[in-house]
Amino acid sequence: MAGVWVTVCLPGEAAGDVEEALTKALAPFYIDTADNPVDRGMWDKRYITGGSDGRGFAVAPGYWDDHRLLHDEPGCFGAPLPNIPGVCGGGPRALLDFSQPELARERAVTASWDLWHDLSAIHPPATALAVFVTRWRNDADAFPGDRWGDEMLAAYRNQPLIKAYLDHPHSLNMGYLGFVGPNDPEEHPVIGYEGTRAEYVREFTGSGPENTDVLTEDGWWLEKDTNAVHASCEPKSCPHDPPDLSEWQGSEAYLADRPGDTILVRLHCHA
Repeated sequence: MAGVWVTVCLPGEAAGDVEEALTKALAPFYIDTADNPVDRGMWDKRYITGGSDGRGFAVAPGYWDDHRLLHDEPGCFGAPLPNIPGVCGGGPRALLDFSQPELARERAVTASWDLWHDLSAIHPPATALAVFVTRWRNDADAFPGDRWGDEMLAAYRNQPLIKAYLDHPHSLNMGYLGFVGPNDPEEHPVIGYEGTRAEYVREFTGSGPENTDVLTEDGWWLEKDTNAVHASCEPKSCPHDPPDLSEWQGSEAYLADRPGDTILVRLHCHA
């Protein structure tokens, strides 16, 4: 099983109950519905997301605090995932800014930099991860019996500054505190970064614009530029003409062209 990103387009009148409208729009594509054709099963769990990690939408000037913007649904332990300033998980098209393809990601990376430096000003300095790893490898008394490095990594992570930063969703889950093959754990790249704020943002923004599946208002699930499945039909015998994907320019170009009252919702689905 894998994950899939999809952006759902809802009519403006759905603003009164976005959750109900999402449930209705997505129901024909639910994997575990007995009478759903296999080829129409797209998801079994779904989460509004993108506002707390930069994979959502940039918010247009003047609307950063608008109550119509959608926040990510809580994480696996129920912790809230607030929007990064100027980013959201969805909302009316008129409130969203598609002028720069990587604007949401740029704002997220900027927030991760600012968070680190704000926390560094109020917490004692932290010992670098490399120091912990060296001690674990070379000092038998430092972490006795810690064969896999779990205690060592926990000790590193529990430093007040590191814990405050990594526990905050706007740290973006960068770095990797674990051993994979011959590789050492990776500290978050903002920690110990020697360049400027602008250099950091440039270096870690360039992941390209989002390109998700799209569920259109009229019930077509567009699998990027490869396939279109209709909500009410058996995929192999659908009588309706599917959208023309021959000139598909990506999901963001399609979404940018929606009417201003269209509600766009970024979802991450288990499928």
